[in-house]
Amino acid sequence: GKGSWIRRSAALLCVWALMAGMESVGWVKAGRAEEIPAAVESAAEPEGQSTEEAANQDGEPEGAEQDTATAAANQDGEPEGAEQDTATSAANQDEEPEGTERETVAGTAAADGTVYEKLASGAKGDAVKRMQERLIELGYDPGTADGIFGSGTRKAVKAFQKQNGLETDGVAGNKTLTALYSPDAKASPGPPEPTDVLAGDLPMLVNKEYPVGEDFLPADLVTLNDVCDSGLVKIKYKGTMAVKAAADALIKMLEAAKGDGVVKWQISAAYRSYETQVNTLNAKINSYLKRNSGWSRSRARKAALRTVAEPGCSEHHTGLAIDINVPGASSFLGTKQCKWLHEHCWEYGFIVRYQKEKEDITGFEAEAWHIRYVGRSHAMYMKDSGLCLEEYLEGIATGEIKVPEEEIEEEVELDE
Repeated sequence: GKGSWIRRSAALLCVWALMAGMESVGWVKAGRAEEIPAAVESAAEPEGQSTEEAANQDGEPEGAEQDTATAAANQDGEPEGAEQDTATSAANQDEEPEGTERETVAGTAAADGTVYEKLASGAKGDAVKRMQERLIELGYDPGTADGIFGSGTRKAVKAFQKQNGLETDGVAGNKTLTALYSPDAKASPGPPEPTDVLAGDLPMLVNKEYPVGEDFLPADLVTLNDVCDSGLVKIKYKGTMAVKAAADALIKMLEAAKGDGVVKWQISAAYRSYETQVNTLNAKINSYLKRNSGWSRSRARKAALRTVAEPGCSEHHTGLAIDINVPGASSFLGTKQCKWLHEHCWEYGFIVRYQKEKEDITGFEAEAWHIRYVGRSHAMYMKDSGLCLEEYLEGIATGEIKVPEEEIEEEVELDE
C-alpha cells in the first residue's frame, strides 16, 4: 500500500546517501556505483505506477481484499457469501437444487418442458392410446389400448396414482401424465393376495375396531349374475360379487322362500372394494348436503356414518354381507319378504346383522335388509341366544360360549 511505497523511498534515499559518502572517500569504484542505482530502481516504485500494478508485484492494494478473496476461492476454496451459488453450480452437475424437486413432484412440466393435456373419462385418440400403452407397460391393466378412456382405463389410472403418491381421482392431468412418462414411475405391485374369509372356526369380524386394509380381497368371489337364476332374484347392479359359499347359501334360501310362496327379491349390494366404499360414503355425504343446504360437510359426514361404514370398516369388504330387498319398494321393513327373511335366514347360515336393540354395540342403525353369512351353527346360536356378532365372539373369547363343532361346509349341505 501507500505505507510500503514510502518505506521503499526512504530506503532508496539512504542508499544514495551511503553511495555518495563512499564515493567521496574512494571506497567504491565508479563501475560499482553505477550498478547500485539500477538495482535500487528495480526495488522501488517509479512515479506514476498504478496501485494495481504494484499490488500484482509485491502486495495487495487497499480495497482489493474482496477481489483477491474471490480469486482465491476460484483456486482453492469458497469466499464468504458464495456458498449458495457454489451449491447451485454443484446441483446443476450432480443433483437438483432446492425448489426443483417440488416442481418435479408437482408435475408442472416434464423434464423436457412438456405440459400434457388433461385426459378424463370419455376422452378418445392417440394421447389416450399412448397413456394406455404406458399403463400396460407398468403393469396397470386398463383392458386394451384402444384409445378410449373407459372405466377400465380410469381404474388403471387411479391405481397408478395411488402407487405413485398422487391424488387418486382417476383423471390423467398434467401431474399424473408427467409422473407416468417419467423413468422413475413406480410399476404396479400386482394384485393383492386373496384372503380366505371363511378360514378358522369363527366368523370373521369387520367393524370400526377391526378394519381391513385398502388392498383386502376375499378369496373365491363369484359374480351373482352368473350363478343366480334371474327368475329367482334380480341383481340390481351387473357385476355384483359375493363369496361362493355365501352365494350358494343365498340361492338355497331363496329357493326355499319360493317354495313358501315368497318371491320378488332383489340384491342391491354384496362385495365392495375399499375404493367402492369410499365412493359409497361420499355419495351418502353428498345426498345429505343436497337435502340440507345449511349443513357443513363434517355434519353430513357424521350423519352418513350412522348407516355407511368408513372404508375398511364395512362388512361388504368380506364378500359375505348381502343387502336384499324388494324391487321397486320404497321400504323393505314390514314387507312379507322381510318377515320371511328375519324368520328363516338363520337356517341357511345368515344373521340379521344390524338390529335395533343392538345399535349401541354394533355402532350402526338397524338395517332390516342387511344379512351376513356366518354359517348355520353360528347363526342358529345367535338367533337362539339373541346375541349380535360382537357379543357372540366376545362370549367365545371369554369362554362363556363354546364354539359349535359343526363345520360350515357340512351345514349348507344339510339344507339340500
